[in-house]
Formats: sequence, structure tokens, C-alpha cells
Amino acid sequence: MQNREQSNSLLLKIYMDNLIEKNLNSLLNLQVIDCKLDDIAKMRGTLPEEAENLEKRLSALQQKLQSMEEETVQLEQCITEHRIKIKDTGALVKKYEEQQMNVRNNREYDAITKEIDLQKLEIQLSEKKIKNTYERIEENKLAIDQSKATYEKHRHVLATKQEELQILTSKSEGDERKLNKQRAQVVKGIEEHLVSTYERIRKNMRNRLAVVSVRKEACGGCFNQVPPQKQVEIREKKSVIA
Repeated sequence: MQNREQSNSLLLKIYMDNLIEKNLNSLLNLQVIDCKLDDIAKMRGTLPEEAENLEKRLSALQQKLQSMEEETVQLEQCITEHRIKIKDTGALVKKYEEQQMNVRNNREYDAITKEIDLQKLEIQLSEKKIKNTYERIEENKLAIDQSKATYEKHRHVLATKQEELQILTSKSEGDERKLNKQRAQVVKGIEEHLVSTYERIRKNMRNRLAVVSVRKEACGGCFNQVPPQKQVEIREKKSVIA
């Protein structure tokens, strides 16, 4: 019974050692593939980011233009409403003036005169609002023209960058597609928690290296010294060290 238990323990140890070594080899293959993908991304430089930023600017400009154009329509509607008010108020003033000719006493005359003056002030106020609204419309039209010019400029630059990006992408899309397919296959063979750790380390490293060799007793990624015992474990591939 004891010999059987010892045999089972030995088999389990061998299995675990093989599993760890398999994971390590797969992680190394994954790093090699990701390095090649990184190299392809470097060929494109900052073009993808620049194109994305330009698309955001164009979207913002479109919204701004739409907002200003809608405001201009509303301002023009306000002018129309003020003109109607001036016309109606003018008719009211004319009516009061006719009534003023038929008053019976000074009190009625003064009351109508006061009402006429009040309505004339309303007309002056509406005229002033029309003038201010026209000024606002002119400012809007100038801003719209400037925004349209900026939009066209950015649109032209974006088209140029997208064309450059398309040329670069077409040169490497076959290799990139092949590498991504290989990457998906390699990831399937690695334990999920190890893949998560790998991705986290890659994200936090400036050089994007998560699996590295030990060189001159130092980590090939962060260049920190590796203790002798850890070096032995790394050589034997009996544990994953993060």
C-alpha cells in the first residue's frame, strides 16, 4: 500500500512538473508571437492613434456645426416673431391714436397717451432685439464658416493618414492574421490564470515583455537581480515566477 502511494505521488509530481513546463513553453511561444505583433504595430507608428484622434475631432466639429446651425434657425425664427410683434403693436398704437381723437376728458386722453408710449417702447425693444439677433446670426455664420474650413482641413488630413495606414496594413495583414491565429491556439493551451498574469505584466511593462530569460543573474525584463535559488527553479522549469 505504501509503495502504491509513493508511486502515485511520484506520478502526480511528474505530471505537475510536465504541466508547468508545458505552460512555460507555451508562455514563451506566446511572448514570441506577441513580440512579432508588436513589431508590426511599430511599423504603423502613431498613425492609428492619430487617425482615431482626428475622427473624434471631426465628430466634435460636426456636432458643433449642427448646434450652431440649429441656433441660427432659432435666431431667425426669433426675428420673425419680433417682426410680427412690431406689426401687431403698431396696429394697436394706430387704434389707440384713433381712440385718442374721440376722448371725452383729459384723464382718458392721458391714459391713452400713456398706453401709446408704452406700446412704442415695446416696438423699440423689439427692434433692438432684432438688431442684436442679426449681430448674433452674423457671429454664428462666421463661426460656422471657420468651423467648416477646419473640418475640411481635418478631413483631408484624416483621408491622407487613413490611406497611409491602409498601405501599411495591407503589407502586413497576412502576417498579422496568421500570427493572431497562432496566438489564439497557443492561449488555449495555457491555464487561464497564467494568461491573465501574463497580460497584466505585459501591460505594465514599457518594453511589453512578460516572459524573459535570466542574463548575468538578472531578469531580462526589469533587470532586477534574481536570487540563486530562483535561478535554479527557472532552469529546471518547475515553477512559474511572476
